[in-house]
Amino acid sequence: MSTYYVREQGAVVRKQEQRLLVTKERNAVMAEIPLHQLDQLVVMGNVQLTTQALALLLQAEVDVVFMSLHGKVRGRLVANESKFAELRLKQLQVMSNELENLALAKAIVVGKLANQLAYLRTALHADVDGFVPKDRGALDKATRGIAEMMVSAQATGNADSLRGFEGKAGAWYWSGFRAMLKHDLDFKQRIYHPSPDPVNALLSFGYALLQKDVNAAAQLVGLDTYLGFFHTVQYGRPSLVLDLMEEFRPVLVDPVVVALLNREAIGKQDFVKGPDKDRPLVMTEAAVKRVIEAYEQRVTKTTTYPFTNEQTMWRRCLELQTRQMARVVKGEAKGYRAMNNVQ
Repeated sequence: MSTYYVREQGAVVRKQEQRLLVTKERNAVMAEIPLHQLDQLVVMGNVQLTTQALALLLQAEVDVVFMSLHGKVRGRLVANESKFAELRLKQLQVMSNELENLALAKAIVVGKLANQLAYLRTALHADVDGFVPKDRGALDKATRGIAEMMVSAQATGNADSLRGFEGKAGAWYWSGFRAMLKHDLDFKQRIYHPSPDPVNALLSFGYALLQKDVNAAAQLVGLDTYLGFFHTVQYGRPSLVLDLMEEFRPVLVDPVVVALLNREAIGKQDFVKGPDKDRPLVMTEAAVKRVIEAYEQRVTKTTTYPFTNEQTMWRRCLELQTRQMARVVKGEAKGYRAMNNVQ
């Protein structure tokens, strides 16, 4: 999947035959994008698309995502409503069946915890991007705590208990994650919104990038992005997208954040005071660019998809896992299997 980000404020995306031109003052061309090489266009901040460009993108079924400069997904361009009515009906039926829903929720949680555990264990036996963690005791405690929660999650027969075990595992994970950082930059715990420190801000931005890609996969496959199995249904919450993201957070985003910080590609100097209490901290434009580049390097890296032994990019794995979820929903596969123990 080829993704192009348009971040230049005041830029205009125009159509020229079967390609897009990114222009600015006096129509000076900043970039040319052949349409046949484009799968996703990410428009960040104050960027305009001409009507002709929009029509071309719709016709070519290119995924167009609108984001704020600071990583909030505002929406996406959709050509038509979903045609997958039967799949969505089955999704609702599975979600409404307590036993089937719990089985999927457990697979999602256990898959996530397995990848968190594997990631922390790497720091117990090797350095982390050139940094040797000093507090290996904290890492050891965290791995043992997550392992215990995995056993409890697998054994539980209750959705609320499952969420409790996932939450306790999260507390262990973030304490271990902190021990992996060369400089913690005031990071104490995972706080989703608003981000009070640079580490939380980096994590939230990285997860927003992952969310847009998982959302694209769910829409391509035809699942309802708002009907999740582990995450409860709430107004405006893409619960299924959050479900599908879980196993990939410690594989695709967390290592990127740690690498950027430990290699000192990003530091405290890359954050400035935000405009209000909802955004107390803001990344500089240069830092945003570095995070996007690092994320793209990660998701376009080749890996082995374990269930077919196919060599493919990580971004493609997001789609393959979503298709597996759809097969489970339709009754074509017995149970969902997360991608675990893969690098």
